[in-house]
Amino acid sequence: MDNPQNEYEQKGLNVGPSSRRTRPVLRDTAYRTFMEHLLSGQIRPGLLVSQRELCEMTGATIGAMREALKRLETEGTITLIPQRGVMVREPGEIELNNVYEARKVIEVHAARIFAETGDLRRISEIKELTLYNIERKAETRAETAQLLKDRIRVDDLLHETLIGHLNNQTLEEFTNKLLIQIQVNRLGVQPRFMDSRPALREHIEIIEAIEDRDPDRAAQSMLNHLEYGRRRAVGLD
Repeated sequence: MDNPQNEYEQKGLNVGPSSRRTRPVLRDTAYRTFMEHLLSGQIRPGLLVSQRELCEMTGATIGAMREALKRLETEGTITLIPQRGVMVREPGEIELNNVYEARKVIEVHAARIFAETGDLRRISEIKELTLYNIERKAETRAETAQLLKDRIRVDDLLHETLIGHLNNQTLEEFTNKLLIQIQVNRLGVQPRFMDSRPALREHIEIIEAIEDRDPDRAAQSMLNHLEYGRRRAVGLD
């Protein structure tokens, strides 16, 4: 099977976390750089790190980092510990349950609307990319690590596309904050135990309902998918 990954990237099909252009001020740069280090696993949940160490790691000024950390604390991503440093919070079961309940409200609605009026050509591209990443094989440790990352990006892509179709910036920003907690939760899972294929197979059910222009089935498939995701996140499955 040909590799569609590079082809889609060349077309500009976003397979990574969605982002809006923001003013290139120092605090925003510090915030984005912190999140890049966090989501790449260079900053681990539960470990204490000083603000000075964060500045050295990210290249941010102490003032910009302090402003970024205030935002991160408000969003619930970190805890600032006076005289000691910064700790990334590990979301507990109650928080994860709340995140998924909120996602159900938004994303079931988004799946229904996309099934009614969404771009079927774009959803077909996502389906092809999803199937490709389900079937991909990896031989080396490096290939396996890359495959895991690609599957997570493809997983995020469907959700971002459906939310984006609502054309509601408030809902999009709120959903992005919820997804950060899911991403942080993933960091606590050893890579060898992380398998996104069940979620991607559930995505195919959602996509096929959308392709059939069946809003009720798309909504139910999304509801089922998020419930399965919740159970996986809290360790029930």
